[in-house]
Amino acid sequence: MSRKWKLSSRGARNLGERERLTGLDPDDEAGRWLQENDPKPEPKQPKAATKSKTLHRFRQRQARGDG
Repeated sequence: MSRKWKLSSRGARNLGERERLTGLDPDDEAGRWLQENDPKPEPKQPKAATKSKTLHRFRQRQARGDG
C-alpha cells in the first residue's frame, strides 16, 4: 500500500493552479453544457477610456476658470 501524503497549503495552491491551467475539455459533456448555458462575462471597459476624457474636461475647466 502506498502512503498518501498530506497536502500542504503550498501544494494545494499549486494543484489548483494546474487545474485552472488545464481548463475543461471542450469535447466533454460538462464543457459543452458550459459553452451553451454559461455566457462569457462582458469585458470591462478600460479605465483609461473615460479617465482621459474626464481629465481633459477638468483641465479645460481649470484653464477657463470655471472650476
